[in-house]
Amino acid sequence: MNPTRRATIVTLTTWLAGCGGGGSDVSTPALAGSLQTKSLTAQASGMSYPLSIYLPPDNGMPRNTLPVVYLLDGESRFLTTVNIVEASRTRVILVGIGNEAYRAHDYVPFNSCSPNGGGEGAFLDFIRFELIPYIDATVGGDPARRALLGHSHGGSFVLYALYAEAPDSHRFSAYLASDASVGCMPATVYGSDESYSTRFSTLPVRVHVSYGANLANNPFVDQVLARHYGGLVLASSFYAGGHIGMIPAAFADAIGFAFAA
Repeated sequence: MNPTRRATIVTLTTWLAGCGGGGSDVSTPALAGSLQTKSLTAQASGMSYPLSIYLPPDNGMPRNTLPVVYLLDGESRFLTTVNIVEASRTRVILVGIGNEAYRAHDYVPFNSCSPNGGGEGAFLDFIRFELIPYIDATVGGDPARRALLGHSHGGSFVLYALYAEAPDSHRFSAYLASDASVGCMPATVYGSDESYSTRFSTLPVRVHVSYGANLANNPFVDQVLARHYGGLVLASSFYAGGHIGMIPAAFADAIGFAFAA
């Protein structure tokens, strides 16, 4: 199967109404949808992860038809992302994964920016084998339409998860990496793609790479496109506003891209 490749992104400026920006979440006005809070403890580590969950307005359709966005950095990015999906009237379930205090361990390998790294494998296992089954059972969502969204170190974790599973085993249909901290761990990030390419010729998922301050993302995209992976749909774009200011526009485009027809 020939790969489908995209290097352009549809501009979704209408998604930005009311979503704010900056380094922390903005206040949320009255919602059409609803919010829930839950908590789940990882069996292997005993670490507790608070969960912030957004459900779109009920229109009579069963929840198992809804796509689900799993969002990293749930404390600081959740409400901004809720505002995006509310403004766009996009019917998705949003699961914000909290406990950001451990992001420099959970999201990345040992690297030049965060020497306390190394927990990315265990954290991915928690998401795959504990969190996703828990959300499927208690909240719902379409198993064929899941997206993983992360920024900075969270973006690097998205890229780690992208290459951690064989083509027929991906837990997510879309991987959305926002200004990933590739420069902190180039050998690991580029090496993951190199290792995957020696084993597999297909990568049947949608990948959205946004970059602003961390310009090392751009040559990474070039490397991935040069693989000509079968089934891959890739979009990438530069966003103005710097590392933090880019988030509303990048997240809006990424979510729109994730579940496009």
